Amino acid sequence: MIKLILKFLAALRAFFPINLVFSQIKYNLIVLFYWIFLFGIINSAIGLGIGLPYLFLSPEYLGLSSYLAFFILGTSVGGFIMAFHIYSYIQIGPKYPFIATLSRPFYKFSLNNSLIPFAFIINFCLRIYYFRIEQEYVGEYIVYGQIACLLGGILLFILISLLYFFPTNKDLLSFTGKRSEEFKRKTSNIKTTLHRKQTWYEPFMTKNVDRYYYIGSRFKIRQSRSSSHYDINVLNKVFSQNHINASLFEILLLFTYILIGFFRDHEIFQVPASVSVMMIMTIIIMLISALFSWFKAWTYPFIVAAFFLVNYLSTITDFFQFRSSAFGLSYEKEKLVDFSKSSLIDFRYSDSIIQKDYDNYIQTLENWKRKTGKQKPKLILLNTSGGGLRSAMWTFRVLQELDSITGNEFSKNIQMITGASGGMVGAAYYRDLIILQNNGEIENRTNNRYLSNISKDLLNRLSFSISTNDLLFRFQKVNINDHSYSKDRGYAFEQALISNLDGALDHSLGEYEQYETSGLVPTMIFTPTIVNDGRRLLVSAQHHGYLQSMSQLDERVGLNPQMENIEFLKYFDKNEPHEVRFTSVLRMSATFPYIMPMITMPSNPGMQIMDAGIRDNYGSKITVRYLIALRKWIKENTSGVVVLKVRDTKKTLIGEKFENIGLFDRLLLPFGNMYGNFPRVQDFNQDELFSTAIRSMEYPIQVVTFNLRENYNDKISLSWHLTKKEKEKIINAVHSKENQESLNHLLSILKLENIRKKEK
Repeated sequence: MIKLILKFLAALRAFFPINLVFSQIKYNLIVLFYWIFLFGIINSAIGLGIGLPYLFLSPEYLGLSSYLAFFILGTSVGGFIMAFHIYSYIQIGPKYPFIATLSRPFYKFSLNNSLIPFAFIINFCLRIYYFRIEQEYVGEYIVYGQIACLLGGILLFILISLLYFFPTNKDLLSFTGKRSEEFKRKTSNIKTTLHRKQTWYEPFMTKNVDRYYYIGSRFKIRQSRSSSHYDINVLNKVFSQNHINASLFEILLLFTYILIGFFRDHEIFQVPASVSVMMIMTIIIMLISALFSWFKAWTYPFIVAAFFLVNYLSTITDFFQFRSSAFGLSYEKEKLVDFSKSSLIDFRYSDSIIQKDYDNYIQTLENWKRKTGKQKPKLILLNTSGGGLRSAMWTFRVLQELDSITGNEFSKNIQMITGASGGMVGAAYYRDLIILQNNGEIENRTNNRYLSNISKDLLNRLSFSISTNDLLFRFQKVNINDHSYSKDRGYAFEQALISNLDGALDHSLGEYEQYETSGLVPTMIFTPTIVNDGRRLLVSAQHHGYLQSMSQLDERVGLNPQMENIEFLKYFDKNEPHEVRFTSVLRMSATFPYIMPMITMPSNPGMQIMDAGIRDNYGSKITVRYLIALRKWIKENTSGVVVLKVRDTKKTLIGEKFENIGLFDRLLLPFGNMYGNFPRVQDFNQDELFSTAIRSMEYPIQVVTFNLRENYNDKISLSWHLTKKEKEKIINAVHSKENQESLNHLLSILKLENIRKKEK
């Protein structure tokens, strides 16, 4: 029995696929990390909060999670597997010289190197099966077909790759004219260690194994010959030639990816987002393996040196800057704004400017009041939170539901909208539908078609742009208002948004001014964050200097307040600010880190703009400033204010609890506390701000809140992509007990409950 165990252990130690797995752990941790990353994604251990697993388990192509979508995803997985084999062959292959003695060495190496890819494919198929049935409500036989398409795509790419390697890769016979069995041994194979006793662990402690059991042609297990008697120079020639062929294949594939990027504006080339993720990882692995073919052990020092060189060049030249622009603005050098501490100090508002902006906005308020048809209407201020596509759909859903049950009477009372990210996208789309319906271009803005539009995927085109263009080069340009801009993923996002919404939002910022001042639609105020110094850029179609005024009392007591908000229209008045595309304004407010690029404004040095949610995810600060600045008119002309908060997450979730933390948690807690409690800290600060403002105002203020997520375990991903089940949750969330109570309370405040009773 002991002898059998020893033989089994010896055979296991000599089994080539097992050796390759251990070699990956020992020599190839970088690529192994990618596999761990992929296993984590498909098993929902990584990226669940941002919906990353859903992109792999339910890929969308041309708006559908179809057989073709799974086939395309399969080809990208096949591409990654081949990149893994090539990288491993270059890194690990020479450590097993017997490979060079076999016919078709790369093919047989790849075959034996497939334990990890094979485990991944099985795991992937099982996860797709359960996810598609449980989350997307797809029939069992359809899922079988989709899995078959995935496997078909994987096999097709691998077969095409092998068709390249079969004729180009050379073996020992090609270089010497001799077969492996024709070489004479220099030493005897007989080892005295075979005649002594071995401990159970000794086979695993042996440093080198001379002969291996490997998977050969027709998947048969074969034993290799000893390679100790071969000329090492000849074996190295075999590996070197195969490395050159592999690097040529990688370069060809890399240029193919880049070439596809030229056609990214065509819908047919906008592959599923998961394919783009696979492409990015494949490109990185191929680049590193190609560098290893050329620079060997100097590869990593070369990469580090290149990184620092590129960083240095980007600071002293325009090379490698990769700036993302706000489309429509003028970036001419002679018009660049001086962005410095001194220019901000000099940028003060005179009393006459503040008074002029105040008077103009009072006229906007008068027009709004007249449109409501009431002598003293309730003034509604909409505060909508960030949260990607879920917030966009949720905000739109709430507004549509309230108008639907009140015969479009509700939205007449909304005067101002502010907030962040996705919520502002949903509110902006609903506002556009009001304009379209008023102009007779659509019949009914509460049609379910428009809710479907706002929920459409925005991630595929965005991620495809990252993988084929933004990652390495930005070689395409687009002309807008006679200005040239780089086509980056920001442009891809804006075009996808316009396409999803049937052309809505495809206007300049200035085009909305007449609609806002006439009182037809609410005023929208965006407050994206200025990364350079933490201030906010106040963006609107109208001037809002009255929101910038600072009390003289503050200066008298020595507070000396700084100007927090930089008004876009005034600060960039030489750069055609009214011509900026409205989708670019939305993007300023919704620049989720790394997914979309920070926008660089036309200033020197460049003012970097990022998501409004960094400073104020709900728009509370602007709302309070609005209530204070306009308090006299509000008191005299309205019956009070309703602050309508549309949040993607409830302040205190049902089922949320504190748990004991371990040692590892203690190490990460200081950083996790800053990130995890970030939204809650904003809530605490803004609750205090609202409480102070409400007590100091001489008119009634009421806050009504609609929450999307109420239960701790009921999560919807923070992403620009939603699954079918997530969309269903968002649609049904308005009917929750708490949201229905909020709805009834809001209608009673507005005295619209009778309209709802008639509707019922």
